[in-house]
Amino acid sequence: MQPSEVRHRILRDHEGLRARLTRVESLARALSQDEQRQVGDLREASETLLSILREHMRWEDRYLVPALRESDAWGEERAERFEQEHREQRELLAWVVAELQEQQKPPVILAAHIRDLIETLRADMDEEEEFFLDPDVLRDDVVSIDMTTG
Repeated sequence: MQPSEVRHRILRDHEGLRARLTRVESLARALSQDEQRQVGDLREASETLLSILREHMRWEDRYLVPALRESDAWGEERAERFEQEHREQRELLAWVVAELQEQQKPPVILAAHIRDLIETLRADMDEEEEFFLDPDVLRDDVVSIDMTTG
């Protein structure tokens, strides 16, 4: 898969994830209306979102990390930073999954944690797009340093 194809796929995924984040966020904000019904909807939508995020991250690990490594002279450092960010995101997702499964958690607290997660995920996607998905980083042509032609 070409680096530009990886980039386009991830950007398309991010667009879909942002739409899901907005839906889950609206459920979290609406929790005060019909708490019992809403908390079930929020848990279900959040669990679906987390499942999609895990799959998206596996795809990025499989395709983006190798593309970053091969991108340029800083590729290895970029890939390591990206992998570290994924480790941190996985820890956060595991914590949120535990929060969702805790039935005694007050719905208002659960909603606040979900809103915080959404804010973090949006910032992470923005950062990922800026630093890892830049067209100058994920290029289909090879960039060589100190190469002379003649």
